[in-house]
Amino acid sequence: MRFAGLLATLVSGTVLALMGSGVSRAATQVPTTANFLVSATVSSGCWVVGNVSQTSGIGFGKLDFGSHPAVQAGNYDASIGMAASPAQVQCTPGATVTMTIDGGQNAQGSQRRMRFGSYYLPYTLTTQPAGGTVVAPGVGVSVDASAGPTLVPVYGRATAPGAGLPAGQYTDTLQVVFSW
Repeated sequence: MRFAGLLATLVSGTVLALMGSGVSRAATQVPTTANFLVSATVSSGCWVVGNVSQTSGIGFGKLDFGSHPAVQAGNYDASIGMAASPAQVQCTPGATVTMTIDGGQNAQGSQRRMRFGSYYLPYTLTTQPAGGTVVAPGVGVSVDASAGPTLVPVYGRATAPGAGLPAGQYTDTLQVVFSW
């Protein structure tokens, strides 16, 4: 108890000594404004989606050559852009994007083929309707997607021989890779 009373006397004596010392201290002004850095880095890149609000599970639709009589020879054209929600690619300005498509599951050399049982229907891919740059299996082609969302430029042409193919659903599955 004595110790507590002594401590209280010392503390109050110190406070009184400081208050009564007559020392005048100017108040230090605390700054009320400051600066800080704000920054962001925009990286070169691209996105590929089925629609602009999509965040995952890109669906490219399908390249559908339609239905044709087995005995009718000819070329049949199709486009991925005809799908309900076609794949789109968009890149930052100045980015160079390359699209590479494999040969599919039924290729023979560089010839892509759709298959039904043991029968095959050949087809080619291009970057423009009814022609354009041929997209050879495993060979990249440039895609200009810097102006905004661009439909993935994949068009196809199937060549029906007109004889020798049984009626059925001919299919193939391809893998596309975008790099930038």
